[in-house]
Amino acid sequence: MNTKLFERMVSLNSVYPNEYRLGRFLCAYLAKHGFLVTTQRVVAKRYNIFAKRGAGEKAVMFYGHLDTVPVTNPIKWRTDPFHLTDRQGRLYGLGTYDMKGGIAAFLDASVRSDSYIKIFLAVDEEWISEGAWTAIKHRRDFFSDVSLVISPEPNFGLGTYGIVRGRTGRFIFTVNFEGKPAHVAQYQESIDAVSMMGKFISDFYAAREKLFFSRGTFAQVRRVSGEAIGMSVCGDASVDVEVLGGYQDSISDIQERLQSLTDSTVRLKPRKTPYLPGYYFDSFFYMELIGSIIRRNTHRKLELHTRMSVGDDNVLATLGIPVITWGPDGGNAHAPNEYVSRSSLETLSTMFYEFLEKH
Repeated sequence: MNTKLFERMVSLNSVYPNEYRLGRFLCAYLAKHGFLVTTQRVVAKRYNIFAKRGAGEKAVMFYGHLDTVPVTNPIKWRTDPFHLTDRQGRLYGLGTYDMKGGIAAFLDASVRSDSYIKIFLAVDEEWISEGAWTAIKHRRDFFSDVSLVISPEPNFGLGTYGIVRGRTGRFIFTVNFEGKPAHVAQYQESIDAVSMMGKFISDFYAAREKLFFSRGTFAQVRRVSGEAIGMSVCGDASVDVEVLGGYQDSISDIQERLQSLTDSTVRLKPRKTPYLPGYYFDSFFYMELIGSIIRRNTHRKLELHTRMSVGDDNVLATLGIPVITWGPDGGNAHAPNEYVSRSSLETLSTMFYEFLEKH
């Protein structure tokens, strides 16, 4: 495992939307090791990276995102977030677990292999996946001969022997409540939008076990908004509901479940990029080979999972190419004192290299 490379990656602040320096460094690193590297402008100074080396009918592709979340609660960090710090086998630093460690692992394996390899590094995963959506819209050709996408995102306790082959989708709906404002002294003449909103929230939480959880779908109130003007009863209020839907859930089906709770209008909240649909792959190329590599290196049997989370993996899955999330052990993603396990990175890099040499 190339610790020097990992140290340099952590030292380069790539909190979104500032991925440029890390991207420039990795472009140079890949070119130095014989990869053909191209970039794609997403927005000003934000670039996706596409790299390939070798030849063949089908390529294996590694995916990683360049951006990290911001440093949250700086005073709670016990180490410098931008300096890789080893404490008893835990490597601390911002983005070490999500997901610079995973990128370092597959880069270490890729530069040592002579296989036909492709690498896709995207910006904006931690926001609205604008990088990944731009890539599959305008550089679809790059993925045309890819047989399998490996994403070493955090494994969230599943171990290096656990592989995610399916994820939920994510959608946000807005419910708008239109009341009738009046002076607070004449509240009997009003229709209080906050009261309407409160009833919906109560009904939602009372019914969500049946409407959502029992179907393998997670839902929560994400945002509430409503304010009285002056000494008036509130006339307008709104609620945003976040839903993590299974791969079989449709937007219309989820919308109908929410609409059953209210006479007010439920709409999908607009956003710049498409929402992330769920996915699930019954099988994927090289499953048996990967299972044997996992058994040899971890002494555990391959475990297959679905996960209630979303990311660029969801975007790539819309191509119809199997996507697996196979990442390192660690902790505190999106939180102070983020870390990744050194031994898991070393194991992951070894397994990636073995796979590249034998697939």
